Amino acid sequence: MLIFWSGTSFERKSFPEDEKGKFIPRNVILEALESAVVFYYIKKDKEIENIVKKYLMQKPKLKEISKEVKKRVFKKYPVLEGIEIPEKIYLPKEHISKELVKVYDLEKKEFTKSFKTEIFKGVLENAEVKSENIEKIRTACKSYARALAEYEHKELKGSEFEDLIIEIQNSIANEWDIPVRIGHWTNTPYKGDLLFFWRIKEVREYLIKELDIDIRPKDVLYLPRTNEFLGWGEIKD
Repeated sequence: MLIFWSGTSFERKSFPEDEKGKFIPRNVILEALESAVVFYYIKKDKEIENIVKKYLMQKPKLKEISKEVKKRVFKKYPVLEGIEIPEKIYLPKEHISKELVKVYDLEKKEFTKSFKTEIFKGVLENAEVKSENIEKIRTACKSYARALAEYEHKELKGSEFEDLIIEIQNSIANEWDIPVRIGHWTNTPYKGDLLFFWRIKEVREYLIKELDIDIRPKDVLYLPRTNEFLGWGEIKD
């Protein structure tokens, strides 16, 4: 079961659709889990950290960074191998709405643009995720969700949204089974895939200077009608 506690959206301003209705593709769920697993095992394993660090310091091609980092981690930790996720997770149409979404720039501390897109919020009973490694996935997702919310809390401290991110942190710590951040929740190309390396000064400065990329999520998407940041949910085992 997949529960979206806040609204989620798809990259192209509307969800994909076939004759059965609108749906979330399997790869959207898988990408969220990959981000969490990569973060956790780089954090946990110094050898993997050094392997990825060495790769990032060799002027990699921008388009290949996320893919190559994941490849290096999953070679040693094939945690998601054999995972079962439905190819298409259909969305009840009564829970889909067209909404105004605002982009909140975490550095400027202000909204920089807005757009309208389809939003889904609710419970998806048909989104069963099965894996022999579900406990490892749960641990990785909790670690990543805590780190992501911690980072956003730091950036939102003193703003009108601080209470909102604290509420999310409490849910991650005390309520959600397998916390996930799914869909289009930021405009940052790598989302949170490389978040771990923001804490390593030499990698951070090298990537900004040599590749002109900032590996932090630089903005978050906000739904003003319901006062929430997009994409937060949980998988219930």
